[in-house]
Amino acid sequence: MLDKSSVPERETTSAQPREHEQQQCPPGWGEAQDLLAAAAGLSILLVEGRQPPSLQVSNNNSICRAFQSSPARRPLCDPYCGVAYERAMSAGEATHYRCHAGLHCFAMPVELSVEGRKLAVIGGRAFLTTADYRALAERLRTGDLQDMLSSELFKNVIFAARQDLDDLAKRTAIAARDYQCTAPAPPQLKTETTETASTVAPPAEEEEEARGEQFVEASAVAHVQTGGTFQEACAEALRALSEHHGLTSLALLVRENQALLSAYATGLFKGERIRVELGAKDALVSLASRGASSIVLTDTASGFKPVRTTARQERLDPRKTVELFPLVIDEEVKGALLVRGVSLDEAQRRAIAEFCRDMALPLEVLRLRSELEERARFADQMLRFTELVNASNPSESYLSILRHSAELLHAERGSLLLFDEDSNELAMKAALGFASSVPEDLRLRLGDGISGAVLEKGQPLVVSDLEQSGHTPAPVERRYKTKSFISYPIMIGGRKVGVINVTDKAGGGSYDELDLGLLETFAPQMALALDRAGWHGKAEQFQLMSITDPLTGLLNRRYLEERLTEELKRSARQGYAMSFMMIDIDDFKLYNDRNGHPAGDLALEMTSQCLKSALRAADVASRYGGEEFSILLPQTTLDEACAIADRIRRRVQRTRFPHGKTQPLGAVTISIGVSTFAPSIDTPAAIIGAADRALYSAKSLGKNQVFAHQDTVEPETARSDASKDAEQT
Repeated sequence: MLDKSSVPERETTSAQPREHEQQQCPPGWGEAQDLLAAAAGLSILLVEGRQPPSLQVSNNNSICRAFQSSPARRPLCDPYCGVAYERAMSAGEATHYRCHAGLHCFAMPVELSVEGRKLAVIGGRAFLTTADYRALAERLRTGDLQDMLSSELFKNVIFAARQDLDDLAKRTAIAARDYQCTAPAPPQLKTETTETASTVAPPAEEEEEARGEQFVEASAVAHVQTGGTFQEACAEALRALSEHHGLTSLALLVRENQALLSAYATGLFKGERIRVELGAKDALVSLASRGASSIVLTDTASGFKPVRTTARQERLDPRKTVELFPLVIDEEVKGALLVRGVSLDEAQRRAIAEFCRDMALPLEVLRLRSELEERARFADQMLRFTELVNASNPSESYLSILRHSAELLHAERGSLLLFDEDSNELAMKAALGFASSVPEDLRLRLGDGISGAVLEKGQPLVVSDLEQSGHTPAPVERRYKTKSFISYPIMIGGRKVGVINVTDKAGGGSYDELDLGLLETFAPQMALALDRAGWHGKAEQFQLMSITDPLTGLLNRRYLEERLTEELKRSARQGYAMSFMMIDIDDFKLYNDRNGHPAGDLALEMTSQCLKSALRAADVASRYGGEEFSILLPQTTLDEACAIADRIRRRVQRTRFPHGKTQPLGAVTISIGVSTFAPSIDTPAAIIGAADRALYSAKSLGKNQVFAHQDTVEPETARSDASKDAEQT
């Protein structure tokens, strides 16, 4: 018999209140389902028709919970879980499927002594490979699910093997059959049908292995399901391994590109910079492919080198050797465990190898989760960064940009250099955290030094160890704390703007591709802020026209047209989408004539505020002239632009203008024309002209409209959903 004390406690949630479950879920089944889910470590839902709602949810995957609790995202699930339910009911047997999020599940009809009710169980909700998890992670990072990114999404991410799903389906079928015989009392799950729940004491020779499995569950898997950080999981795993086997010097390595780097270390490894290269013909790769447990490495002046296989039988000095156990997922080395200062016997070696096999997947999940949580944190900080930079005095922007970039990348030092096209030189504009002063008049020719070379090539440089990179060592008087840095070229389209450098990562760590990815995320906002500051500097120096409109605070037409030229070139070169809006206040002349020019100016200011509040950080809004505004939307499709346009239109219509009710439509409204980059619309004049023609069509259709320009579609069918919705408003 399986009782609650024999399985780890798991989360049980429901889409409905508990009282509703008790009324709708067959008596006693809820408890049995909870036990099945806990024993298998998988999700189980009892459904009657398409879900949500579900009659009972046990150990739900937090990713599924996030989708089901979002009305906007819930429809993504129904074509999978909903259709699977119908197929299972029609076939009368289990149906396996993989959903849009990459989770594997099965749907299976169950008869629970309730006549006329078509009940089914959906089980699993698990990733079978890290590739599926990584694919979802990419959608959350940069794809269509960015708005869902939050720490709650990773509270209970479930991984399993296909066999685990098959076993759960069999056990669920047996439990349902037992329920038929025992209802309404809770069913008793038989030991012989639930292999993982056996309460029979293991034989003496298996006792050590059983304890090892329990140890792995406590030290690694539990951290994945309870939300521990990657560093916490590494520390706990090595602590438990040390106590279990009496080991004092351990190092956990994780894979970064083609090398294994130290993530956490104890004893003799602590403080060492450990790096094990991972070449295609490396002994470690060969080891993983053969399924062997470990290899012995000797510590040499040039790094760790494999010891001959026959040397295993010889007496090796444990102080000069380490034993390496790979962490392998899908025959790919994801990390390794190093053991030093002790000679392992075969029993210990088998136990540690088993530990590494069980640790590989949980640690990889934690790494991915930590990366995404860092992205979520970064997104919040980037918003603050953008707001602060855009609000700051242009003369102070350089130091502000550098300071906040350093904060986001945990850098204690940094420098910002801007490119002067006339002199073909980089000039120092801001420096942060240097022990010795950096000359304010420092200038570098394009191509000179690291910064000059980075900007000339237009490619960022990430260095984890300056001494091993082949670059010229830094001046001694600078007294850098670390040997790792990032040098990043700042570009707008193909135009060179400058270079930002960050170093001395807090905690002494090295910069990697993840840090570079974070920098690339906010580089467009940084480039725009620097460009604005540069234009202001030119305006002060040469008494040129300001790039902002003094009344609305928006960018002016001159700046917009230059940016539009650059963004069109960038879209053509890199294959990005790009859209453009022309916006006009409906019946503005009537409003101005009736209420006076001061009221008209206020209406223009209020409209510009509506535009600002509805746009994303990368969008560029400008006052085109008079009562006309324009918006440049980089990397935005026509459909996305229409959705943004309609959001702006609604916001203006809902805003209470002082004399809005006297307008012909009962409120101050706007009409919007939208165009998009295409082979036939690839110049500033063409895209502005297309948006202008679309604006004219929106006016002709009755105003307060959004109209999308499409060359190959008749005008009536070219109208966006937004414009159709406007007719009903």
